[in-house]
Amino acid sequence: MQLDLQSSEFIVNPYPTYAELRERSPIYLLEPRVWLITRYHDVEYLLKSPLLNKEVPSIFDQCYGRDMSDEPVYRIYNNFWASMGSSRRKLVVKALNARKTSEVRALVQKSADQLMDKWIGCGQADLMSVFAYPLPVQVICNMLNVELQQTLDFLAETKLMARSAEPNPLTAAELDDTNAAALRLVAFFREICRQRREQPGDDLVSQLLVAEEDGERLSEDEIIANLIILFVAGYGTTANALCNTLRLLFLHPDQRELLSAKPELLSCAVEEGLRFSSSAPFTFRTVMEPLEMHGVRIEAGDSVYLALDSANHDPEVFEDPDRFWIDRPATVKKSLSFGQGSHYCLGAKLGNIAVEVAVETLFRRLPNLTIDNIDQLKWEPTWVFKGLESLPARW
Repeated sequence: MQLDLQSSEFIVNPYPTYAELRERSPIYLLEPRVWLITRYHDVEYLLKSPLLNKEVPSIFDQCYGRDMSDEPVYRIYNNFWASMGSSRRKLVVKALNARKTSEVRALVQKSADQLMDKWIGCGQADLMSVFAYPLPVQVICNMLNVELQQTLDFLAETKLMARSAEPNPLTAAELDDTNAAALRLVAFFREICRQRREQPGDDLVSQLLVAEEDGERLSEDEIIANLIILFVAGYGTTANALCNTLRLLFLHPDQRELLSAKPELLSCAVEEGLRFSSSAPFTFRTVMEPLEMHGVRIEAGDSVYLALDSANHDPEVFEDPDRFWIDRPATVKKSLSFGQGSHYCLGAKLGNIAVEVAVETLFRRLPNLTIDNIDQLKWEPTWVFKGLESLPARW
């Protein structure tokens, strides 16, 4: 079968294609030495497998056919936590987990209310632009103790940075623009690091600067890279997760009514939204040693794209997988929306809390909230992040 992952038909509704792939070609050759894996148990196994590594730089080297380590945007990935050894990854985890869950929830609630206060009197707005995108940026700014206005100018840069993770190589002009954005972000965060060394606080930058484990500490380049990726990955995935969940709740009014009647189902509703329509539907790995699955041999150095969204719709694991069901019966296996194993998403807790707080706040403060043309919303033309172009609403 021929597969176009960037076709509008696939982006709008990938699930029939996933079902066919799981049945007929669970190990699918996207292009030479690049594989797509679609079944839950295969994806789960490979997420945990020591035969694979998330060597992001080597994936991009293969994509472009040359060493990309001198390009500023890809140099950042060399210092990203997913490319670190386990001991250095612990330093990033230590800093991110320095705050208690209750403190993080309070911080997100404050950010949500601050944003809503600005536009709640308008009666209508695009929730994507006024709330979903600014919210994770506001939250991360509060975590870094950076003024929001300082960082809003960087939203375009983070969008450019996100494009660098697409499987198709950037053109020379696109690469120049993305490199320029990367250099602006590096300069910005290098200055923030300098300020925190002179005046440390309890913010995330200060925590990263002092994080230590068995005598190891993070370099400034590692700190800067992880702060940039926090913005790049955090704003897009969280914004899309929120809007994807809202879309599902309005597409299925019976589930929205159930949530209203049983607000204790909020965390389950968010989890089901992430399972049903993951905002980050793929993750990728590099094969370190040859392996064979379903009679297909994958060689060392090959890249594999693990289709998390497909795995989350696998009927081998989830009953009635194409049904949005916020009180879905518990299963032994959990959704793979945040990955699994040693590369489980470090921002999973923050992302879940942000979406839960946002949904609760919207429904509480806007009891008459209505989404316009809910069945005609358009998706962004990308498959690395699954998100809507806009979410027009009235209240």
